[in-house]
Amino acid sequence: MIRLENLTKHFEVPGKEPVIAANNVSMEVDEGEICIFLGPSGCGKTTALKMINKLIPKTSGKIYIAGKDTDDLDPITLRREIGYVIQQIGLFPNMTIEANICVVPDLLKMDKKKSRVKARELMEMVNLDPNIFLKRYPRELSGGQQQRIGVIRALAADPPVMLMDEPFGAIDPINRAVIQDEFLKLNSKLGKTVLFVSHDIDEAVKMGDKIAIFREGVLEQCDTPDEILSNPANQFIKDFVGTDRALKRLKLIKVSDAIMPFLMTVKSDDSLEKVAEEMRINNAHIAVMVGPRGRARGYITKGEIKGDQRGIVSEYIDPIPGTIHVNDNLHDAVSQMYAHASDWLAVVDDDGAYKGYITQHIIASLLGEAPRKQGDTIS
Repeated sequence: MIRLENLTKHFEVPGKEPVIAANNVSMEVDEGEICIFLGPSGCGKTTALKMINKLIPKTSGKIYIAGKDTDDLDPITLRREIGYVIQQIGLFPNMTIEANICVVPDLLKMDKKKSRVKARELMEMVNLDPNIFLKRYPRELSGGQQQRIGVIRALAADPPVMLMDEPFGAIDPINRAVIQDEFLKLNSKLGKTVLFVSHDIDEAVKMGDKIAIFREGVLEQCDTPDEILSNPANQFIKDFVGTDRALKRLKLIKVSDAIMPFLMTVKSDDSLEKVAEEMRINNAHIAVMVGPRGRARGYITKGEIKGDQRGIVSEYIDPIPGTIHVNDNLHDAVSQMYAHASDWLAVVDDDGAYKGYITQHIIASLLGEAPRKQGDTIS
């Protein structure tokens, strides 16, 4: 979808050597991908972004969008076909929110009725009630609300490509996380190809299908977040992503990738003798008790029924330490484990039905670290 070939930018400085802001940058972003441009201040990431829509003229190299050489495209036409979002938002203060959203559709002389319907749909997609906000002015919105309007304004003309220059950088951490989630949900429906400048490695890991890390105008590595965290190309990348890169990978791995399938479940009125025999046959150390609708209600361990096997499960049951959804990530799972002072969690689906369990042992194994002995008690 977007291809850069040896993209270079030199800024002339009178009486001095030219400043190289981008040095032979070559990369490709597929249709529908979000690629995060990351790096320290002055590394060239914003310069590279702005050359794509010709806000900064390139010195040399090629830029292709959907197979078209942008050298052959008029800058104004090109920019109207690319959504652009900046940290400062740039809403027009004397225009209503509806008029702000529809600026580009109106410039392109798109059907006015359809563009207004589209504005309402986009507002709803970012959880802003169009009946309340469309007729307001920017000064009547909070900073986080204005930032959402800036994002959907860039989407109003349905461009295939979006460029975003630190769009959430000025938002407080709570609202930033909310807007990030809303944008990811929005783009999963719209499928835009997005180039996104950030300075935050955690934001890049959360939002990017790819991460491109720059240093002094050079593209040092461009790959998936997991590959960059697990196999940094050089010492600079290692230092930049941080020594806790193994922990950052927790956000990239879903619980479904770490789940231990349950070998057996039991019911409250099952006899301990029957449960002990099933545990022996299944080589299971733990059995989870489920209710009539398959929801986890408690658990019993092999150790608890080694001796006297008279009685039923409900007389010996322990409470489930905590649950985690099958589609959550391992970062959430580890947080839950610490919150419940437990080394395992029951995994549930949308209906709360028990699907299996995860342990600290298997999480450590997935990260390539030494297993924890505590996890062995239930794995």
